[in-house]
Amino acid sequence: MKIYIGFDVSKPECFDVCKFSIQKRTNEISINKIGNSILSNDIWYRKRNDLETTDFSICRFLVPYLSNYDGISVFMDDDFLWQCDVKELMNYYDDTKSVMVCKHDYVPKHTKKWSNNKQTKYNRKNWSSLMMFNNMHQDCKKLDVKAVNEQEGLWLHQFEWTDSVGIIPLSYNFLVDEYEPYENIKALHFTNGCPIFDECKTQELADKWINEKRNFENCR
Repeated sequence: MKIYIGFDVSKPECFDVCKFSIQKRTNEISINKIGNSILSNDIWYRKRNDLETTDFSICRFLVPYLSNYDGISVFMDDDFLWQCDVKELMNYYDDTKSVMVCKHDYVPKHTKKWSNNKQTKYNRKNWSSLMMFNNMHQDCKKLDVKAVNEQEGLWLHQFEWTDSVGIIPLSYNFLVDEYEPYENIKALHFTNGCPIFDECKTQELADKWINEKRNFENCR
């Protein structure tokens, strides 16, 4: 299993804490960055629009290509905080599916998220924030450089490129400030903003991310 974490040059701390939370709990795992700023021009030439709030809003769908359409790869947003071994996701791998996701069915409570970015609403929102790709599946091969650079964002995020989407339990993508907390949350997803932003530090469970950031800094 390869891990790809979204990387945004404007908030590298989020990537660092997410990666640290995985490495504390998971042995021998390959972790990679993915973001517009670190992809070569021959791979990434799409122009960013106002709806893309991060450097990895769209390029995340290049993960099967970057994995040479081989094996299993997991993409996640940078604002995840893992509380379990990420390899637990393999319990939900289905080789008949092109991709496995947490199938959220919710309407965001807020109209804005971190740094006053607009909170867009669309069908299958946040499904793409955690994806386990079966890279060898024929549908994943539709996600080539041309398609990811040129297709509409919703074609990608609403999984119009596949009819074969498997399920990961929602506890692996718990939407902080959107869902009511419960025991045994596997991964916290600060979808409205990492607590590096002042307006996000009062979120429920923000203290867990802040403590993990402190632990990361102490280990450097």
